Amino acid sequence: MAVVVGFLIAVATLGLGGSVSASPGGVTPGAQVPAPAPVSPEVLAQATGGDGRLSVAVRRIEPFAMPDGSGWTGYSVDLWEDAAGALGIPYDYVEVASVAEQLDAVRTGRTDAALGAISITADREAEFDFSFPMYDSGLQILVRPESPGVWSQLLELFSTTVLYLLLVLVVLLVIVGHIVWLIERHTNDDFPHGYFAGVWEGIWWAIVTMTTIGYGDRTVQSKWGRLVAMVWMLIGLVLVAHFTAVITSVLTADRLRSEVRSVADLYGRSVVTVSETTSSKYLEDIGLPATGVASVEEAFGQVASGEAEAMVYDSPVLRYLVEQQGRDDLQVVGPLIRPQGYGMAFASGNPIVVPIDLEFLRLREDGTTASLDEQYFGSE
Repeated sequence: MAVVVGFLIAVATLGLGGSVSASPGGVTPGAQVPAPAPVSPEVLAQATGGDGRLSVAVRRIEPFAMPDGSGWTGYSVDLWEDAAGALGIPYDYVEVASVAEQLDAVRTGRTDAALGAISITADREAEFDFSFPMYDSGLQILVRPESPGVWSQLLELFSTTVLYLLLVLVVLLVIVGHIVWLIERHTNDDFPHGYFAGVWEGIWWAIVTMTTIGYGDRTVQSKWGRLVAMVWMLIGLVLVAHFTAVITSVLTADRLRSEVRSVADLYGRSVVTVSETTSSKYLEDIGLPATGVASVEEAFGQVASGEAEAMVYDSPVLRYLVEQQGRDDLQVVGPLIRPQGYGMAFASGNPIVVPIDLEFLRLREDGTTASLDEQYFGSE
């Protein structure tokens, strides 16, 4: 019996110790993510066709892949090079001009992989093996809004917000005008005894006092009248400041207004995109005519010059170009369309995808991707 009790105590002790040291999922809190083992020579040889160096098709697409004179840099390039270094994968870059050429290079075996802002879609996944998404993206619309004319700005002064504020001011002026007249009419000749004449003078006094103009042609003299005046002057300072802020915001907010706020607004307008990309495929699927060009820079330039009214393309690329080029006259508008991820593309069945996926996940867990987000896209 003693042996049985001792055994049960030992089991309970071991179980308690495990529950204290272990965390949900079996990972000890604060434990470092284990470093990956280098890819075996056998896997590397199979993945590269025997030469042992992974050839990667890249194209210039800011800020994901950009030539820097001595090589390549950018969000996707930096993430890939971190992973390749950890896995011991030697590689060479092969520059091409478009996504279609990247995928064709992998399809024909000219390269072993393709890297950059390559969207993972169902059609592409059916033909290629994609890595774990390196970046979450989607499509958006780039427009060049026109500055509103003088007449449009004047119409803004009659917006609901401004009219509501004016109504509140008028009501307060009438109320304060009545109060001052009722207090001053028996002792102050500046405020006539007659109702309409006296209230009119009270409202006049409330206006000039609120705006701090203070002509001095009407002044309060009684103790209660001066108390009302002090309170009204303080309230007037707040009201004038608020009214000024509202008018300013109405005239300056959305200084550049676009009639395009969603994909539905693009029909009947000149739209440009990059040929043989997910954006061109999307526009084709929804039956929206668009001009396809060879590069992002060409499409961006058409919108900037006014040759095209809108451009549909990957959201992070559009936002980066607008920010980097300081184009305050251009806007990225509308909600994110067809959210998608960017990944590396490999020939179907390439065994090197698995260790690369695990390394991309590790880099996400250890904060590397968060640092790259901050570096290339800011705190947002």
